[in-house]
Amino acid sequence: MKSITLLVVSDLDVGSTIQGDVLLSRGGWIEMDSVDGGRVWHHSKSSVHLWWRNESHLFSDHLDETYINSTDFEISEVLFLSRHVAASGLPSLTLHAIGVLGSEPFGEAAEYGGINGQAVPPSPRFASLFRRLNRIAKIHGLTDEFDITLETTHHGPLLMTPSLFIEIGSTAEHWGREDAANVWADVLSEELGLESTIPDSQNNEVVMVGIGGGHYAPRHRNVLLETNALTGHLLANYSLNMYRPEGDWDPLSDRLPDGPWMNSIDVAIKQTTESFPNQKVVAHLDRKSFKGWQRQSIKRYLESINIEIFRLADFVNFES
Repeated sequence: MKSITLLVVSDLDVGSTIQGDVLLSRGGWIEMDSVDGGRVWHHSKSSVHLWWRNESHLFSDHLDETYINSTDFEISEVLFLSRHVAASGLPSLTLHAIGVLGSEPFGEAAEYGGINGQAVPPSPRFASLFRRLNRIAKIHGLTDEFDITLETTHHGPLLMTPSLFIEIGSTAEHWGREDAANVWADVLSEELGLESTIPDSQNNEVVMVGIGGGHYAPRHRNVLLETNALTGHLLANYSLNMYRPEGDWDPLSDRLPDGPWMNSIDVAIKQTTESFPNQKVVAHLDRKSFKGWQRQSIKRYLESINIEIFRLADFVNFES
């Protein structure tokens, strides 16, 4: 079966529908038979389908299997076109991988979709899309108003297929902005070959799994902007809870702390490796975001599973 990239629009999400409207308005789309009650188009120049559904993105577990079972296509990746919600209310363009890591009890349905302790393989396009987003947003003159950022892994749904969320934020004032949707449409058109294509010609052999820091991952973001590294899952500190043992405990030699942090690291690395089977997967730590005992525990654990830790300079040196 032919493999496609699947773009998913939710009719319940203004930030999603504006992106879908702008992409369709550019032409080149041919409507197909509906799938599970949702309209579907395929693009005439590229192996890309757009599926317009009346369902919430967050709770669309196994959406990829539904599409595959209803059509004669395999799916190489799923890109959810979406709104972004933030308490800050600041306008933003952002993207992120998906999963619910660090939440317990493992195996139970999570509040915002997905399953606690599980994640979805990240799209291999993560770094390329982010770099294009930064460049194209500047060309459009949006960077003075919009924060161009990436987020750590969070929320559902649960899929088997490599995925990302492509978002406009952060309030109702911004979700329906056509200028923001046009930026994303340019990014996707370049990346997916819908109009003109500017290939990602960089020879990338190293993949970052980001560990630590806040939700918007500024230190991991810097790696992507200053090097040619690829990226997989990014874990914020809230996904890495660990409980310091009581008493006279030595973080350099005694047993590792309990908590969901090891599961988060294991799943993030496993799913990233699945998306990048032929590249070197390494960890990048936001060192200052951890206490000393936490940092030592993470370093010991990564060493025990043979995952190398890179600093920014290591990514630069790896390319030269």
